[in-house]
Order: sequence, then C-alpha cells, then structure tokens
Amino acid sequence: MKLLTPGPVQLPREVLEAVARQPLFHRSVEFREVLGRVVEKLRMVYDYNSTPVIAPGTGTLAVDIAVYNYVDPGDRVLVVVNGVFGERLAESVESRGGVVYKLNLDHVEPDVVEDYARRIGDVKVVAVVHNETSMGVANRFVEKLQGVAESLGAILIVDSVSGIPAEPIRGRVDVIATASHKAFLAPPGASILYVSVEPKVKTKVPPSMDLRRLVKGSTTLNPPYTPPINVVYGLDVSLDMILKLGVDGYHEVHRLRAQTLYSSLKLESVAREPYRSYTVTAFWAPNPDLIVRELRKHGYIIARGMGVYEDKMIRVGVLGDVSIDDLRRVVEVVNNFVD
Repeated sequence: MKLLTPGPVQLPREVLEAVARQPLFHRSVEFREVLGRVVEKLRMVYDYNSTPVIAPGTGTLAVDIAVYNYVDPGDRVLVVVNGVFGERLAESVESRGGVVYKLNLDHVEPDVVEDYARRIGDVKVVAVVHNETSMGVANRFVEKLQGVAESLGAILIVDSVSGIPAEPIRGRVDVIATASHKAFLAPPGASILYVSVEPKVKTKVPPSMDLRRLVKGSTTLNPPYTPPINVVYGLDVSLDMILKLGVDGYHEVHRLRAQTLYSSLKLESVAREPYRSYTVTAFWAPNPDLIVRELRKHGYIIARGMGVYEDKMIRVGVLGDVSIDDLRRVVEVVNNFVD
C-alpha cells in the first residue's frame, strides 16, 4: 500500500534506514554532531534570520507551543479561518485564555486582515494557516501579513504544518509552526518551529513548551529535554534530499505532481486557482468512501474530507515518495469509477 495522504507520508527507503538505528544519548558528542547538521540544514531550507527548533511532538503541538509563547490570557488575537486547522488554531488560542476574533476567508487577503484588525483594536497576535490541509487551500504569500502585523504592533504566528518547504514561505515571519512528517519527509514525532522574535508572554508556560529553553537548546545543541532522536536521524537524510533539489526545485516537483491531478481528474477541485495547494489536493466527490475503498484495492491510500465535508470530498496528498506514474494511476482509477 502506498500513502497518498496529507501525512504521515510515504517515506523514502533511505530515510527509513536512517531512522532504524539505536538512539544515541542526546547529550553525547556524537548526537550533538547529528543535531548540529540537522539544525543547519533546517536553517538552509528557511533562511530568514530564524532559529530552527526541534521538540518532541506533532504539528498540533508546534502550533500550541507558538500560541502559548506569544499569547497571554486576555490578549486579543485575530485568527484567519478557512478550514478545520484554522478552527484548531482558534481553539489553541482560546485554551490559552486569549480573546479570539475569527475572520472567515476563503483565502488570505492582507488588506482585509488589516482592516478587520484595526476595527478590533489592540490586536496582539495575528494567526493564520499557511496551507489549509482540510480544504487543499494554499494561502501563498503569508509573509505579506508580516508587514500588517508589524504595523499593528502585533506578532504573526503561521501554521505551516503541511506547507513548508514544499509550499515555501519567502520572507521573514515571527514564528512558524510545522512538523517532521509531511513536507520534511520524515516520520511523525518532531514539532519544528522557526523563531525570529523572542517570546513575549508574561504568563508561565509549561516546561515542555517553553520556547526560550528550546531556542537556547537549539543554539547550544544541548536540548533541555530528550528530543525525538530517531526522527532527527531521518531529518538528517531527508533534508539532504530536499536541499539537493533546492527549495525552488522541491516546490516545482510538488507543483507538477499536484497539477497532474488538477488537470486530469474528472472531479471539481475544492480550491480555485491560484489557491490550489501543491501538497494536499482536495476534490468534491460523490461517495468519497467508495472512492477511498476503490483506490485501496489498487494499492493507494487517500483521505476523505474533514469535519462537515467528510462525506463530500476526497483529499490526495502528493508529498513523500510519490511518482507521476502513481498519480496517473490514481487518475485512471478515480475517473473510471466516476464514469
């Protein structure tokens, strides 16, 4: 069975082999060498004066870490919502005690965000999902919101769990939350953050989520707690693969894969141009459960929709060890089924 899911993704054999090793003591010289390589490669993937941080966890935890380190209880937070993960971002802020103002948009429009924020007044944080996994929508150019946030005196938090580096962010962002098991081609288990501004909160943060400690651990290669050691091994290999292509080349690979589906499937894509994601494609479908089962018979695992759209769409991920031939086969199977 081959995974064509939003994540975890089908891992290259070399990454699996790297992961299948005895974990080193995380305070040993040997592990620090590996961690140092990975941190430097993460910096090369997103090189905008940010500190890459690796913590044990998932994309959801990475988002929570960002929220808890930049939102104090009572802070006004504008959350742009266009799917399930935008709603989860709002839930994270609410759990911290932040006052959430939701802005429901099909896609991010900086002028609309700024206008709404100024009407709210005293916004401390703007939070947005870069690549909305549930809807197959890419909010490209989220870095343009950085200027909006700065003009408001606010912090910008970006959830890019299914985006970066296949959907690049091409400018400095205050804090980006992502994870190992999607576009970074590694197993689940690592929360990854890019931090370019010191955490501002005055309220205490749980030790495991303390971004100040995690940033210090990343810069000194002395993690405050046990990191996801074997995932770091996988990242050491997967980042080499990504950097060999370069971020632009890596993005283009995924654009071509996604376009194979967008141009050939006899289903309507959920997102419209130019907001179609190149990492997770989504299509309106009658009987999505039957399509999922039909593809399983041919060796492919895809996902249904999420939330209220569970029975109305299919989602096909193009991340990981996926070929154009795989995607053409998916097109053939789905089109035959739809016909």
